[in-house]
Amino acid sequence: MSMSINTNVGALAALDSLNSTSEALNNTQNVVASGLLVGSASDNPAVYSISQTMQANISGLTAVQDNLSFGNSVLGVAAAAGSQISSQLATLQNTVTQAQQTGISSATMNTQIGNILKNIDNFANNATFNGVNLLAASGTTGVSTTSMVIQDTINAGGQLTVSNQIGASTSMTQALGLTNLTAAAGGQQFSFSSSYAPAAGDYLQLSNGTNNWVFEFQTTGATPVAAPSGYTLGTNAGGGTNSLTNVIMGTSTSPMAAVGALISALQQNGFAASLSNSGNLTIAGNNLASAGSAWEKTGTAYAAGSATNEAGVTQTALGAGQAAITIVQDAVSSMNGIAATIGATQQEVTGMMNFSSSLSTSLTTGSGALIDANMASESAQLNSLQTKQQLAIRTLSIANAQPQVLLNLFQ
Repeated sequence: MSMSINTNVGALAALDSLNSTSEALNNTQNVVASGLLVGSASDNPAVYSISQTMQANISGLTAVQDNLSFGNSVLGVAAAAGSQISSQLATLQNTVTQAQQTGISSATMNTQIGNILKNIDNFANNATFNGVNLLAASGTTGVSTTSMVIQDTINAGGQLTVSNQIGASTSMTQALGLTNLTAAAGGQQFSFSSSYAPAAGDYLQLSNGTNNWVFEFQTTGATPVAAPSGYTLGTNAGGGTNSLTNVIMGTSTSPMAAVGALISALQQNGFAASLSNSGNLTIAGNNLASAGSAWEKTGTAYAAGSATNEAGVTQTALGAGQAAITIVQDAVSSMNGIAATIGATQQEVTGMMNFSSSLSTSLTTGSGALIDANMASESAQLNSLQTKQQLAIRTLSIANAQPQVLLNLFQ
């Protein structure tokens, strides 16, 4: 074995070992300090890329959970208001039914009915959460939007839309067909068969013996339909008024959608009007007479007192109080439908909240499995490397001392 002071092979080997051990020790110390086995792309590019995608999804799910929580709050407020409205409708049905009893003051009952209707609108108009109200009309005080879109997934297009529950109506009472309801209201009921096909120029005529109303269908964008022949607008011979209202429907509107447009027009003219689940249209209010109402086909001349209806439409006169009871019963059914819609949406939102929470937990667990360090293993590795470093330093010290031995040869 040769000995040289120019090239100390032992010292070089000891130095390489020390450098390698020191680098491993630094890496282990970083892992222990951060708790991450893969803390940067240089540690493991593939795993780091996967983990970053998972972390982004976790962050997105946090926003989704916030959105769902907000939506659930809006729905909760709407459901609470809906429950109160249903309670008021039960009281209203009791009141209207009781009002038919002989000897009961109609004025007193009508006052009570008016108070109940105010309560219904108050409950709906105050069902607002952070400016969102699903039961009120646009423009209601404190309401900035009447529908809601919830981003319920982290994917593009993953949205749940919750529509306003009163449609184009100006109030909840109008949406329920309760406008101008009185206890003793009589009226008219129209039922429709499968052969009914609304067309531009068809019209409904109503009368209370003094005032006459004509509601005439027209398609979207068409020139307003003229009054039926024989119907003169303005003051009539009985000292009342003849009026005409155009009911706008689409060019391919279904029969019941056309009836829905008619209901809005009726309510805007002071009538109580509602459509039952079986498709019966009940109209009351404005002291509607038992005669003088008809559903006419386009081109049919107006005739006061007519009760001839076009094909597919059957008319039934409702006596005093009957129309009021029917309209309230229809309102109860309509409110039950609104409540069911809100409840079903709540279930959907709650389900998505639970799923998002579970998915976030799974992604967090999966990401941790990829990048988190095994601290027990790293602790043992740290102790081992610290010992190796000390041994490498001692070995290097010994190797560096070996050239000093050569001096003994020259003494």
